[in-house]
Amino acid sequence: MVLEIISVCLKRNKRIIFDNFNLKINKSQIMILIGDNGVGKTSLLDLVAGILPPEKGTIKINNKSIINLNSDKRKIFTYLPHKDALKENLTIEENLKIWSSISFEKFSYKKLQSIFDYFHLKNIKQNLVGNLSQGQRKKVSLTKLLLTNTKLWLLDEPFNGLDSNSVKKTKKLIENHLMNGGSTLLTNHINLNLKNSKKTFLVDPTNNLANKKH
Repeated sequence: MVLEIISVCLKRNKRIIFDNFNLKINKSQIMILIGDNGVGKTSLLDLVAGILPPEKGTIKINNKSIINLNSDKRKIFTYLPHKDALKENLTIEENLKIWSSISFEKFSYKKLQSIFDYFHLKNIKQNLVGNLSQGQRKKVSLTKLLLTNTKLWLLDEPFNGLDSNSVKKTKKLIENHLMNGGSTLLTNHINLNLKNSKKTFLVDPTNNLANKKH
């Protein structure tokens, strides 16, 4: 089992976001969390990443509690939040160089240069991130996935702000990850046509429909 969420409860400001939530992801599987803003999609990813503590319940990655992962997290999963963690005063190349250097045991400049063409960033790699459009920033963030060896990806709204061609490339990137034995948990507002994917619909728990699976 790559990821297992067992009877998890999350409260924010004394309000139950979700309760008794269960989810399992196996090797070579994609799970898509679908729901409107405020139903807990991002919060659930934050729980898995260890950023938020659950009110109750257990979260395991590779059969090991996330509480015990500590510094091993970077080697086990990659989390790309909805709000990118890019440094605006640095160039695209500088941002990705930093990411690459902390994601790999040995930094490879050759490897870094080889991935700029995937999202057509080669001609603007010396541009400051602060001068980029939202779509360009999203593509820079997604390029990080080409510079990691982790088997579990946590992606918060990875398709937001992308043009249709970049959406197709992102889908292909995720599907290739699956073909190579990887697993992905991602959030989205609508259903997606991704190969070998399963869906979990998150809705307002006050409607008594929370955690409905399809």
